Amino acid sequence: MTALHFQPVLQRLPFLLGGAATTVLLSVASFAAGLVLAAGLAVLRAEGRGAGRRLGMAYSTIMTNTPQLSQIFAIFYCLPLLGVMVSPFASVFIGMALNAAAYLADILAAGLGRVPPLYHDAAAALGLTRRQAYLRVLFPHALQTMAPALANHFQIMILGSSMASIFGVEDLTGRAYDVGATTFRILEVMLVAGALYALLSVALTGAFALGRRMFEGAA
Repeated sequence: MTALHFQPVLQRLPFLLGGAATTVLLSVASFAAGLVLAAGLAVLRAEGRGAGRRLGMAYSTIMTNTPQLSQIFAIFYCLPLLGVMVSPFASVFIGMALNAAAYLADILAAGLGRVPPLYHDAAAALGLTRRQAYLRVLFPHALQTMAPALANHFQIMILGSSMASIFGVEDLTGRAYDVGATTFRILEVMLVAGALYALLSVALTGAFALGRRMFEGAA
């Protein structure tokens, strides 16, 4: 077995960190967009009647039972056929956000289901509209129970974002392939990339937990 030689890879660490920044941007943006869409889906499932409720359920069923990679491929190739030209980054962002929305809607719906009826009655007694009740009372209270599940899915998205390299996005994995091709040290660069993914995952989920505590403290 050839001895590991990290020096050529470590010399290109700033290049890899640039890819890590793209990974962070892609993960955070797609999670945030997915969470907004998921909130709408969760409310549709909770408040909708007939077709609206079935539509919300059908979306989650379809998206959670098909591979995320297939969904991104569909966006990447189908949008140009419809005359909508988007960059590889945008294609992956849209695909990840739409996929995340389905899973996050399940989490939000479960969290809302655990909110005691007393909170619904209190919001109504205060004269809040349904939109105000969800934003000011129901979602903040549900966050206390669903935050760990949201953090877990965010972590999954960080690691899953590595598929962006398949579409030519210069994320951490994409740049790791570039470094491996120029240094012929593919094992070493993948070990370094793996360590960077671990650092990103721990740091971002830690920031997520800190933000949650600050939100709960301010509530």
